[in-house]
Amino acid sequence: MDTPDAQELSLLGTRLPPHLRLRTVVLPAGDAVAFQRADWVDTLVVVELGELDIECDDGTHVTFRTGAVLVLDLPEPRWLRNPGDGPLVLSALSRRRPPG
Repeated sequence: MDTPDAQELSLLGTRLPPHLRLRTVVLPAGDAVAFQRADWVDTLVVVELGELDIECDDGTHVTFRTGAVLVLDLPEPRWLRNPGDGPLVLSALSRRRPPG
């Protein structure tokens, strides 16, 4: 529910405990990257800026806009795309994997 004082979640600039890892992924306008499941397992993703278009193997597309919070556990994602005119900025929060 949208309310006048509702704030979107942002992880940018957040101080985290040592067992968590925060990556920032930036895709320029019109750019795309192939989805690699290992890069996104057990990861909370926040669309910080722009639009994220996810294309799945069956050809379906799902678009998420600034403020969206998601886990990339869709049926067989194939591509992560920036369909917008400006940069797409994603924050990806995950647990650090123990060495070894």
